[in-house]
Amino acid sequence: MSVVDTPADTPADTPADTSARTSRLFAAGPFGERVEEARERVAGLLRRAFEPVAQQAETEGLFPRELLAGLGAAGLFRERWARADAADPYGDPGLGVLIAEESGRLGHAGLSVGLSLHCETVLSVLTRYGDTPLLAEYRARALEGRLVGCLGASEPTGGSDLNGVRTVARRTAGGWHVTGEKKYLSLGLVCDIALLLCRLDEGAGPVAGRLGLLAVPASGLTPRKRLSKAGTAALDTTWMVVDAEVPDEALVGRPGSGLLVATWGLNHERLSIAAQAVGGAARAIGLATAHLQRREQFGGPLMDQQALRLRLAELSSRLVALRFAVYAAAQGVPVPGACGTREIAALKTTAARFVAEATSECMHLFGGAGYLEDETPMSRMWRDSRLARIGGGTDEMLWELVAGGLVPDDAAYDESVDLG
Repeated sequence: MSVVDTPADTPADTPADTSARTSRLFAAGPFGERVEEARERVAGLLRRAFEPVAQQAETEGLFPRELLAGLGAAGLFRERWARADAADPYGDPGLGVLIAEESGRLGHAGLSVGLSLHCETVLSVLTRYGDTPLLAEYRARALEGRLVGCLGASEPTGGSDLNGVRTVARRTAGGWHVTGEKKYLSLGLVCDIALLLCRLDEGAGPVAGRLGLLAVPASGLTPRKRLSKAGTAALDTTWMVVDAEVPDEALVGRPGSGLLVATWGLNHERLSIAAQAVGGAARAIGLATAHLQRREQFGGPLMDQQALRLRLAELSSRLVALRFAVYAAAQGVPVPGACGTREIAALKTTAARFVAEATSECMHLFGGAGYLEDETPMSRMWRDSRLARIGGGTDEMLWELVAGGLVPDDAAYDESVDLG
């Protein structure tokens, strides 16, 4: 069952597909009245969803399901994935980036990340690979915000080594018996389903490299330890023990394609993290700018101090470059060869490192007040920003992806280098 009326087997060059491409938010570029109207509408929707629940979520350490329910009821998820199907599974990446950027700008990273995990990671996977009746039902409910999903890949034995997965799905008469542990399951305490990466045992024991992604209901997850993180307190993250019986139709994609399917979802998550970094850094720079203009020291506003205003100017300049890069990536994602796994990995890592630096520097510009949680939000934003360098893949893992695509310019080398 397709998300939309366009059949899943519609050829890529049909009028329906052309309409989907031209209706995307960034179809005529990432700027202009249409984009700004969408930005204003999305920002207002997110602000109304975030503000009533942010403080309680931060205090309780539990992501508020009602946030996703409200956004789903408002049609935001359906708009993000409008016209997406197996033939053109991208939906509207420009809108996805806008949602992530504006959520990051609100300064509640735990809520932003939880929103992204549901809207980008889980729904991207269910849209492209959810071709069974059960998965189609999950997708429909997730689009409405009535079902919360999450992705579980990392395990106690190693977070980034997805080929080292030890959670096993053993073939049964009616489906699969999934057993194992997932250590960093964000949204695990509030989810209805978890998409879990498993090693498949189809009767001859688990096969190295043969992975599957299975939709496991929350009833098959038992908390082993609720994790206490340095930041993003509003995003519950739990070490879970898995023991679940699921039917055949809970397998997402083909047997053995689990890593490919998970990577598809992770690519959407990584681009969303980059866009959240844009919004988060913009908020930090904006707060620091206002502070330097208002704070009187040494006979005038702090902005009069050249060292301080030039530090902000340098951060702001790098933010401009990052924002343009994120927008270009959103335009390039649906274009073959334009923006793939390596490009997104490079962008995510660059953005994650920048937002960590920008929030740290802006906190510093507040002086002692930046370190006081009851006077400014800067220390919380600084702590929260650090997750971006780990979630969705560590810097080092993503740099390995980038390194794998390095291409030597042998012609230029032979032409211009002479080592004697």
